[in-house]
Amino acid sequence: MEKYAKPAKPVRMVVCDLDGTLLYSTKKITDRTKAAIRALRKRGILFGICSGRSAVALKTMPKVWGIDQDVDFVLGFNGAMYIDPKTGSIEETLPLTPEAIQQIMDTLKGSPLAQAEYHDDVLISTKDNPIVRQMARRNRMRFEKVIQDALLRDSLKFMAVGMPWSISAYLKQGKIAGAPKARVFRSGPFLLEFVHPQLSKLEGVKKAAERFDLSLDEIVSFGNDNNDLEMLEGTFGVAMANALPQVRKAASSLTDSNRKDGVAAWIEACILNDSPEQNAQK
Repeated sequence: MEKYAKPAKPVRMVVCDLDGTLLYSTKKITDRTKAAIRALRKRGILFGICSGRSAVALKTMPKVWGIDQDVDFVLGFNGAMYIDPKTGSIEETLPLTPEAIQQIMDTLKGSPLAQAEYHDDVLISTKDNPIVRQMARRNRMRFEKVIQDALLRDSLKFMAVGMPWSISAYLKQGKIAGAPKARVFRSGPFLLEFVHPQLSKLEGVKKAAERFDLSLDEIVSFGNDNNDLEMLEGTFGVAMANALPQVRKAASSLTDSNRKDGVAAWIEACILNDSPEQNAQK
């Protein structure tokens, strides 16, 4: 697959995953990437974020990252929540039901993994450990330890959190096959995300496309992890150099890693038509 391959149709929208894609390893956005996003929007190209994180938390994070004036929409919970930054309006779709969550819990019996959900500005979890605490801090949310039954309500995402070997052991047992009312993604070494079986980031991108009257072949998306697969396959997908092998295979183009301003490099080369090497030296 060609690095910096260009789409056949003019680009009218760019959608970016966050962790491992738009965010540098320090969980910040570099000045070069901010400049590329602003240059896009000056050309009338829309820019949005699509993440597995809580979109409620993402209402405040663009300001922290310095792009709050440059985001046209935010998709959280892997596409289940749409936020319009201009109005603050929130739309939710395809939640997990309490019945589905009980199915997931049944597969987790005997596992040391913490069970957790985001609700409003709180991360609730059945365990209090450094990993879930860090998740709450990263999203600037409050943390609350709860009993398991507190998680049995409609939720846009259910999470199992713990050490990598515990997650690998759970997946190896194949228990999730017994919970057909949910699908699961492994997002990094410490986290499993369970969502509605019909949900994907692509469904969220479709909502944005309908709102702005665009077709999917006018949209470029960037990603690196399993929960980005459908989004990259359904649009002109660009995989980061640090992406999983299956994500790189699904993409239409490749770019540099998030540590090397991969999003900015592709935008410069394929939309702004600047040399990535020259911009890296600026």
